[in-house]
Amino acid sequence: MAVHARTSSRPTEGVAHVATQLSHWPALALKRTRRGIGFRPEGREIVRMRGDHTAELLLTTGVIDRWARVLTDCRRVVPGSGDGWVSMAIDGRADAELFLSLVSVAIKANQDGPGQA
Repeated sequence: MAVHARTSSRPTEGVAHVATQLSHWPALALKRTRRGIGFRPEGREIVRMRGDHTAELLLTTGVIDRWARVLTDCRRVVPGSGDGWVSMAIDGRADAELFLSLVSVAIKANQDGPGQA
């Protein structure tokens, strides 16, 4: 399934590239909304993509608390729109790879229950 997002002159490793990659992950289901697209493992949305270059991820408060220093030091991940959510600009290959890695962590964290992983 191809996932299309609006694109600009930025590199192809942005949100559209990440969305395409995530659409092939068997643990995630794609959900289109009025505001963009999301991905869910077993019903609970953990990825939100509403624009060309920024995505949100339900990393959980437990993971955020344990990884606070690492997440702060990387300067790419910032607090998201609610508890347990982070936001990240995806502007190139390194950002895309980091975000995809964090999605793997979020899948595990949300399987264990919010704040458990």
